[in-house]
Amino acid sequence: MTPTAARTHDDVVQEIRDWSTRPPGAGIGAALAFLLSDRAQTALHALRTLGDERFDAVAAHHREAVDAHLGPVLLRIAEGRPVGEEAFRALAAATRDDPLQAVFAPARNPVPPEAVALERIRLLRRVWEPFAAWWNGYFTDAEPPVADLWRLYLPFARWIVREKRIRRSGELFVVGFNGSPGAGKTVLTNALAVVLDHLLDRGSEGRAVARSGDDWYLGRAAREPLRRLGYDPGVPGVPNRSLPGTHDLGRLLADLRAMERSTEHGTLRLRGFDKRNDDRSTDPDRCLEVRGRVGVFLFDLWFAGAETDVDPAALPDGLPRRVAEHLRGWRPVFDRMDALWAFEWPSFEQMVREREAQERLAERRDGGRGMDGEQIRAFMRYMTERSWDRRTTSPVPPDAAITFRAWRDTRHRVIAVRRGGRA
Repeated sequence: MTPTAARTHDDVVQEIRDWSTRPPGAGIGAALAFLLSDRAQTALHALRTLGDERFDAVAAHHREAVDAHLGPVLLRIAEGRPVGEEAFRALAAATRDDPLQAVFAPARNPVPPEAVALERIRLLRRVWEPFAAWWNGYFTDAEPPVADLWRLYLPFARWIVREKRIRRSGELFVVGFNGSPGAGKTVLTNALAVVLDHLLDRGSEGRAVARSGDDWYLGRAAREPLRRLGYDPGVPGVPNRSLPGTHDLGRLLADLRAMERSTEHGTLRLRGFDKRNDDRSTDPDRCLEVRGRVGVFLFDLWFAGAETDVDPAALPDGLPRRVAEHLRGWRPVFDRMDALWAFEWPSFEQMVREREAQERLAERRDGGRGMDGEQIRAFMRYMTERSWDRRTTSPVPPDAAITFRAWRDTRHRVIAVRRGGRA
């Protein structure tokens, strides 16, 4: 990075730091006008993209400032207290001027920001309690992020409902989520499901279901013969799941059809996968019982939307060729997606750190011991470096397949969302 590039955003960086030290109530209009501005988010995005060493600290200051100035206002609204005139004007303006919120606005027939704010206030009051209850049940050491609910989860969920009503009225609407392991796909999809269940009409539109591609892994016995074909991380105690070829695609497609045919009075049972035992779960408690019609399916898979029109014969014999062969089989799943969210992929070292954090979270939540540092590093090399020939195959989807492309900080808060090339 050149010195000129580093200095380009110095004034914005300093202003973010200043706002992070100002007490709440120091002018909500001015605070949001800057903190949620295109100027502030462009600077954050640029620091992240350029690999500027200040990014982590500046992103933390920005997160603290937004939480300090926006959070208390939203919590008062969520509790049913009246909204002051200055706060309402600031919230309304931000629905238009905050790029993170505005990216989900309808391209045609724009809605006045005051109307958007009024609707979102109603939605916030409706979903805050169940959202906070879900969050506190998933995390034990993090407060429910009311600012993220307002700026990301609510507008994104509203976009999904609007698109479903236009494109899949009375049918299943499928959204795929791509991103490196530990990127935050599962948290995002489950949070959206909680919100969507309070936006959809349960009788006529159904409910939302969030599931990970992990739930359709082949059992351990079925995957063991794959080791002689290269599906082997090479370190004892490391599972050989994750890659194309290690999922039960037949069962996934059957479950998709079952969701498409689901009815208001029907029940589906979706099996889970026990990562601790590296096998299909036989515990009935790990099966998701879905009562009623499924209207939205939120499917997170680390290579969701990857290009499937590949030629395995162009690759020498080995694991990348096997992955390419099996990747072609995912086309019916990816073609069924109505939209695709894609997290920007980080460096390998960051992926390792995030996978380690994911393992430790699972240990605290579920008990038991996951992979250690050496095993995680071997697993990540197997997933991302040894299995793909980047000239032919990639877990990263092409831009034409992406609806929304997202960037985040190292604490998993989304800092920017841009439209992809998908119409």
